[in-house]
Amino acid sequence: MNLQKMTLQELGQRLYGRRVQFTLKNGKKKTIFVQDILNEDDDEPELTFLGGSVENEIKISEVVKALVDEKK
Repeated sequence: MNLQKMTLQELGQRLYGRRVQFTLKNGKKKTIFVQDILNEDDDEPELTFLGGSVENEIKISEVVKALVDEKK
């Protein structure tokens, strides 16, 4: 899923409240439960996915792809 081409509304519908595995530009994979998505309206310089702690913040510029965990 190419997050950079999605609107904030689309991102919210697909990722908010779900476990998402992000593949990062550094080659690492990080899985978080997306609790919030911040953007410029929230005084963030870029779109940021929040997973409940500073360690679980992921900026959209770091993301290569995202995979939603469909397991219930």
